[in-house]
Amino acid sequence: MKNLFVLLAGLFLYTPSLFSQTALTGMVTNEKEELLIGASVYWKDTRQGTSTDTSGHFSLPSRTVESTLVVNYIGYTPAEVQVLPGENNLWVEVSGIQALQQVTVSGKQFDSHVSTLETRNVEHISKKELGKAPCCNLSESFETNGGVDVNYANALTGVKEIQMLGLRGVYSQFMVENRPTMNGIATPFAFEYIPGTWLDGIQLAKGASSVKNGYAGIAGQINVELVKPHLDKPLFVNAFGSSEGRGELNVHLNKKGKGRISNGLLMHGSFVKNRWDMNGDNFYDSPSRHQLNGLYRVFYESPGVCAQFNVQALTDRRQGGQISMLPGQNRLFSIDQNNDRVEVWGKIGYEGIGGKPYNQIGNMFSASWHRSSALFGPNNYAATQKSFYWQSLYQTIIGTTDHSLVLAPSLQYDDVQETVNEGDLSRKEAVPGAMVEYTYSRPNLAMEMPDFVIVLGARADWNSRFDRLLFTPRMSAKYNFSPKSIVRVSAGRGFRSPNLMAENISLLAGNRTLHFANDLALEEAWNYGANFTQGFKLAKREASFSLDVYRTDFVQQILADVDQSPTQVFFYNVNGKSFSNSVLATLSYNLLPGLDVKLVYKWNDVRATYSDEVLRKIPLVAKHRGLVSIDYTTPDKKWMFNTRVQIVGPQRLPDNSQVPHEFVHDFPAITPTFAIWNAQVTRRIGKKLEIYAGGENLNGYQQHNAIIAANEPDSPYFNGSQIWAPMMRQLGYVGLRFSPAGI
Repeated sequence: MKNLFVLLAGLFLYTPSLFSQTALTGMVTNEKEELLIGASVYWKDTRQGTSTDTSGHFSLPSRTVESTLVVNYIGYTPAEVQVLPGENNLWVEVSGIQALQQVTVSGKQFDSHVSTLETRNVEHISKKELGKAPCCNLSESFETNGGVDVNYANALTGVKEIQMLGLRGVYSQFMVENRPTMNGIATPFAFEYIPGTWLDGIQLAKGASSVKNGYAGIAGQINVELVKPHLDKPLFVNAFGSSEGRGELNVHLNKKGKGRISNGLLMHGSFVKNRWDMNGDNFYDSPSRHQLNGLYRVFYESPGVCAQFNVQALTDRRQGGQISMLPGQNRLFSIDQNNDRVEVWGKIGYEGIGGKPYNQIGNMFSASWHRSSALFGPNNYAATQKSFYWQSLYQTIIGTTDHSLVLAPSLQYDDVQETVNEGDLSRKEAVPGAMVEYTYSRPNLAMEMPDFVIVLGARADWNSRFDRLLFTPRMSAKYNFSPKSIVRVSAGRGFRSPNLMAENISLLAGNRTLHFANDLALEEAWNYGANFTQGFKLAKREASFSLDVYRTDFVQQILADVDQSPTQVFFYNVNGKSFSNSVLATLSYNLLPGLDVKLVYKWNDVRATYSDEVLRKIPLVAKHRGLVSIDYTTPDKKWMFNTRVQIVGPQRLPDNSQVPHEFVHDFPAITPTFAIWNAQVTRRIGKKLEIYAGGENLNGYQQHNAIIAANEPDSPYFNGSQIWAPMMRQLGYVGLRFSPAGI
């Protein structure tokens, strides 16, 4: 008589609707026969519904024919009960407690799409989508995505940077499983320290994000979900090699232990030995490097309790720079970067606090040690950072599950010892804070989902470094015209505590002197955004369209001014307007069975008022970008093809008018539009093996001269930070994925 189905954590329930007809009464309990307050009770496929009162009882109009009664309660599986005509009293039991979402150790895979369920504008990149590119680390996983742009930071180190909403990646908060991480001196390398095979999915939250994770995230949040030991393969191997001389090996070992415990070991090793100089400037296009990275995970799950503990350790070495000395030169302009990191983190979540299943508590913590040292020609950089993070989160409802509340205190502490040449940039920063977030969801029984949801959040943090109380209000709302037609709006304030040298370490790939203004203020900005998502059918085939419009207004922005002088960089707070406007349109279409096409267009307008009081475009930000991606999978799933073209529009370069003409080649004031063509083919052999091969920059577009004054590295004009296009021509790669349990 009862049929139970799996309920996703956080499923929204329905509000009362009372009628004066003959009533069906009853009560709702859990497996322990505890009465449940605020449970949703409604007739299936109708708008007639109610919720249980403070005593766990309900009353709603009865039916004259046999009908299905649906009972939902957050954290439990829903129950469907067949009610016969004449029945007027029921006892309904629901069961199956789910884990607290904020600290869940369970993973969920999504197709690559803008979520129709979440209030915020969140794009999910699935594991399947990640497999369409080599995806050897997180920075390379965005190759098939139009929402995030990936660029090389400079022509010497091989480090990549991202942009979201036209803003540098430092304005987007980076998290691993909803935990802020890789901040401070780890910032330049954060995305290269998460191997691609470790990823179970990526969530891109654009604009003003939740206040749960702090006051950062001005442009959005990038959250990474890692594979879980109880859901991953017992053994998984990925091997990769490229014509660049790059080799990678990933091994996953997972074991389901006795009882409710599971554990896993994720290992990654990579190296680049061949050194190329495809543009003939006497500098290696990419440094030689090797990285060893390991993560050990322990998970525990039981009804009402879930926990995990993790330890990650890595070492990364890079060497590059000038190939041979020129006449009259005393020493090579060499690049030598070393990074070592150890991090531990854990989570534990409880449900059913006080016998109420909607009362949930989650705790998370992390502690890390990171050491970085680098030599950029005559420039020496050395830094060590110790960090600690803690958050305790309490979630409950107000009356019914239409109204939910989250409360969370938190603490972030960073101790950074940092020097650049003779300058000491060391600092300590403690940020205690607390937040509150309220969610209202209005049910729509016809849609079987809420048609209106609004999230109101605020937090207060004390920043010891800047001796300032920070108040961060944020709002996001979603309205469903239909299940496939959605409008979202968001607004919120954000702050950013700068780590100027680490975030701009690419500037050391040259001979510029650095000047920091006294009393630099904390960065502050407001972000406003809207999203429209529409699913539809075109010629009886599935299609979807998404449009994002965002505006970011800075109250205080720190500008790295590279226009004043070709031999100096000035850091100061902008005194005037500073903003970013961004528009993103995405069309996805299932053209034929197995054949998907995605078209993306992006427009960015990013400007700041410089010290001469002139409002200028920020350099190295393309106003126009486009992506065309085509995927095809054969009916038998044995062959998978992906081809994609990235189109990059004009970009303003820094002012090089004062640089002697003989030093400036291939550095126009405005760069030309260019395209990059990548492709990959995957062959599944049986159930256990996949072989893939592909090429990058197949059309061979190249920035021939990537370094200013490359022939005089001792010159004050020497500068390797103005890279706007690939330095290397075509690259090919092959790889395999293997698992005895099946791919």
